[in-house]
Amino acid sequence: MISKAIIIALILFAGEVRADRVFSGVSEEPQVQTHCAGVPVKRFGFCWVLGESPTFVNDTALQQGNISPRIKVPIKSSREISRNYIGVTTSRMPRSTANDYLPVEAVHLIDGDLQSCWLSRGQTRPDAQPIWIRLDFPLEQKINRVVLRKRPLSTTPRSRLGWAPTKDAVEVGRGMPRTITIKSSRDSASWQTLFDGATCDAPDKFECEFRFPVQPVKQLWITAGSLQMVENILYAFSLAEVEVYNESGQNVALISRGTGVTVNSTHHTPGQELAAHRWYWPLNYDAGVKWARVGYHDDPINWHWVEKQKGVLKIDPVTDAAVSELVTNGVEIIMSLNFGNRLYSGPDQRSIPQLWEWNYDMPKPPTTPEALAAWGRYVEFMVKHFRGRVHHFEVWNEWNISCYWGDTPNLEHFLAVSRVAIPIIRKYAPEAKIMMGSVAGFPHGISGWKPAELVQKEREIMYLQAMRALAGDVDEIGWHPFYNRDPDSLLNYTSDVKAFQSWLRSVGFKGHCMATEWNYGALYPFVADKDVPNVWCGPFNCSEIDKAKYVAQAFTRHAGLGIESFFCELYFSHFGTVDLSLMRSTFHADPIAPLQPQAAYYVTRNLATIMDGMEPDEFKCEVAPSPEHLELFTFSAPGGRAVALWVGGRADDAGRKTTVTLKLPFGCRSAEAFDPINGVSQSLVIKPTTGGTKIRGLVVGDAPLIVRVAYP
Repeated sequence: MISKAIIIALILFAGEVRADRVFSGVSEEPQVQTHCAGVPVKRFGFCWVLGESPTFVNDTALQQGNISPRIKVPIKSSREISRNYIGVTTSRMPRSTANDYLPVEAVHLIDGDLQSCWLSRGQTRPDAQPIWIRLDFPLEQKINRVVLRKRPLSTTPRSRLGWAPTKDAVEVGRGMPRTITIKSSRDSASWQTLFDGATCDAPDKFECEFRFPVQPVKQLWITAGSLQMVENILYAFSLAEVEVYNESGQNVALISRGTGVTVNSTHHTPGQELAAHRWYWPLNYDAGVKWARVGYHDDPINWHWVEKQKGVLKIDPVTDAAVSELVTNGVEIIMSLNFGNRLYSGPDQRSIPQLWEWNYDMPKPPTTPEALAAWGRYVEFMVKHFRGRVHHFEVWNEWNISCYWGDTPNLEHFLAVSRVAIPIIRKYAPEAKIMMGSVAGFPHGISGWKPAELVQKEREIMYLQAMRALAGDVDEIGWHPFYNRDPDSLLNYTSDVKAFQSWLRSVGFKGHCMATEWNYGALYPFVADKDVPNVWCGPFNCSEIDKAKYVAQAFTRHAGLGIESFFCELYFSHFGTVDLSLMRSTFHADPIAPLQPQAAYYVTRNLATIMDGMEPDEFKCEVAPSPEHLELFTFSAPGGRAVALWVGGRADDAGRKTTVTLKLPFGCRSAEAFDPINGVSQSLVIKPTTGGTKIRGLVVGDAPLIVRVAYP
């Protein structure tokens, strides 16, 4: 375990001691790589981040006729920000090599084991990007045959806990492309085509063979086309083995023969690569977020990682230090304690030990007395270990869907799990807050439900029943309101949240609410519902700049409601079905694809700085003329007050703008407008009036405009 003294001793940035960021050796300190127009560009591994907000749109007028300069807002890190409502779910957690889990790497193509396999990254189209495999032999081989082998079918029923995109999706390791090109070379400069055409694959075929006259070959290059749909991944290339036979009938494509393999894309599993975490973990506090939720997916702090041998519970030291690094950098943590453990709940229906936990074989939850007792020991161990650093413990994540529960969701079993954990947390961390396991979903439309309908909905919706049962036992309740939900369907979300909070109070809940996961994605190319029915992330697609606007809206709206909200996730770009990241995924690459910040990353960082110290505050203000679907939230702010306003519904790349007058019911010394898209501020022209202040000519669009006023 890395001591606090060592953490403090390692405060470095660009060769200078910095008070705004602390690095523990878990992550690498970002370095200034270059400058653009005098602004530093910092390098986080293979990600380059501008030190101020880029200018995304040219027309940034904030007040009509205002000639005051628009000034870039100086960015603050999490450590420099006192408080905001902006959070992220972390993209897995840093871990040591002992807990590194990479089951579908390219080496499995040449290991001679049909039970292991390789998997490319998923794509949203069969031919969005070419995927290739290259073999290098230690000396020239005279070959006449290539065989591509699938992984054998599972002997047990396929799990349906995860998301299989269509009934025709094949298992991992069985993603044979429909077309293939095989080229050979003796010098890696000139290439000869040995085969170019259809693989003639079929569901009942286990291999595809390609014969040709004997050729002297030093390098072999196999390029796939027309990829098949692979379960939970979308279109991908995935095989168990590539076999290359010489004229003597020997397979020379084996690591035991000295052969090397290179691919241009690998799905490094939900855990990602060790190096990626080391490089990108500091993005959490570069972004200025004050909240991070850990352990909600498949992290080294989950039960099945912590207790891999009965009765022996261990925390990965790198993961442990990563928690300390977040805390030292001013980030508040919600730690999700969850997921089953096969040591106590038994094997699942499908046993594929070399594949990752999530989607395929999530352990079943504890239900027997022995399993529940072991679950309690895990909770006690975790709480004792992290108390003082972690002040919010969550009991499971998305227990109301099978993927994360590990079985068909069961209310009584979840309540039993919760009632074991809650008193343990209270005993060993009495100052900590306890969060009921966040639920997948939200009761959209509740503000319009009549009493009889509300009663009926409670009978139908399991998580409402759980909330009623645990209302008096927990301090926090979290929900996941949307993934890529059409913004036009969220026009009543604010009213729904207020109605939902009112219902929670009516059933005895006196605590605090958080939106612990939500997401908008800008996929290129996007997932079309007609091509992939029932895509789990929702069929709504938007552009990159519109995503940035929706992210700004969601953060601002929740903050205005006094609710911390968490974008899911910050730097995860492996998953092909959804843009689950604030980083831009371009061409896939192996081993690690360089990341670049999306507009949404910079906008999140701008908001985190702009909203430093802003708290919800109720006061009336008038907007004239009031545009349709106007969203308006009022705040207190250091030295004054603030108003955030925008036009709700679908955004537009060009920006829908209207000019309004804002009337405030109090006098003020000065006012300043903030644009979170371009990250600029501008002093406003104000006019004192009887009983208040008018600000004429405000330009309001489909992204939040934040007006902060100073007291007289």
